[in-house]
Amino acid sequence: SPADTGWTFYAPYSMRINNLVIFLTLGAFVMGFSSIMTGFNFIVTIHRMRAPNLTWGRLPLMVWSTYATSLIQVLATPVVGMTLVLLILERTLDVGIFDPAKGGDPILFENFFWFYSHPVVYIMILPAFGVIGEILPVFSKRPIFGYKAIAYSSLAIALVSFIVWGHHLLVSGMADWSRWVFSFLTFFVAVPTAIKVFNWIATLWKGSVDYKAAPMYYALSFVFMFTIAGLTGIHLAVLNTDVLLHDGYFVVAHFHYTMQGGTVVALMAALHYWFPKITGRMYDKKWAFIGWLTLFFGFNLTFLPQFILGLEGMPRRYFDYLPIYHTWHFVSTVGSWFNGGAYVIILVNLLVSAWKGEKASANPWNALSLEWQTSSPPPTTNFVEIPTFPDDVYDYGTEGRPAEKPAAEREVG
Repeated sequence: SPADTGWTFYAPYSMRINNLVIFLTLGAFVMGFSSIMTGFNFIVTIHRMRAPNLTWGRLPLMVWSTYATSLIQVLATPVVGMTLVLLILERTLDVGIFDPAKGGDPILFENFFWFYSHPVVYIMILPAFGVIGEILPVFSKRPIFGYKAIAYSSLAIALVSFIVWGHHLLVSGMADWSRWVFSFLTFFVAVPTAIKVFNWIATLWKGSVDYKAAPMYYALSFVFMFTIAGLTGIHLAVLNTDVLLHDGYFVVAHFHYTMQGGTVVALMAALHYWFPKITGRMYDKKWAFIGWLTLFFGFNLTFLPQFILGLEGMPRRYFDYLPIYHTWHFVSTVGSWFNGGAYVIILVNLLVSAWKGEKASANPWNALSLEWQTSSPPPTTNFVEIPTFPDDVYDYGTEGRPAEKPAAEREVG
């Protein structure tokens, strides 16, 4: 029968059921190798293959985020890989590692698993931070505020991600002192992320913000929804409230505001921002707006009610529920219809635009970063000759820079 352990493979259940758990864990193990090799690839590329005069102090924020992500991939993924190997060995050799009936410890599995699986959240969200850091200066026509703080905060997030895994185990029976320590450490994550949000807002402050470009719709939505994710995360870091909210719908809503409201919305921003560069064509402006509006409305209608459900005591991972939870479940379900439909609109618009959209110029956004200094789409080698990196890719708003071109004259779609 198919494996039914969920994505966590929690012991001892995953040790005792007679299904395809071993094949599932082998697949995850191979994917882990892929993740590690990808991380090494990015790290070596950033160290050894930068453009001439591209120093560490001038790296684009997207590159800083990718670098921090790669460090997590290289350092954290081997832990979950070894954990999966131990799981397979226990099932095949009948040794006691995680199964308490054989002298094992299931909490040991949870510690190993979450040592990787909490940082993996940052593997997904850090590139999103980089995307937002690239888009906001372009469409607000302002230099990025606090470049070094944003760059170093990405590395700080990568570092802190390794010391907070224990907040997933606050109700697992660990010692009281451990619970307080992990609860305290979890608050440190808020510092570098708050730095980013503050600097993004400061970048927008008194800028000439272009609200007509789809990348900006999504970037501003990201800032709004990720802020909600961060504020609701405080309740899960506090030990007293986490005991009440743990494993409930409040956690589901918080996680989706981080992953979909954060990572996926940033992906939509990236797709629309680099779409002209990738395809050489512009997307349809009207349908891009409709897709964004439907997504923003549907997402919030889906997951805001789930915060209420969590506060009312609705547990997650149950297919049925008491009648008292019906109203907010119904509202959330209606929101999911809009949420899913939005991606259909977005996908169809991008596919049709890639086929017969208006031709895009080499730099329709008047951006300063290196990728916009070649043709759209770029040649096979990206550049005809080795490029020289611009003096400052975030020098927007300075007289004579390309970003000073009036928005009405720019090719926005």
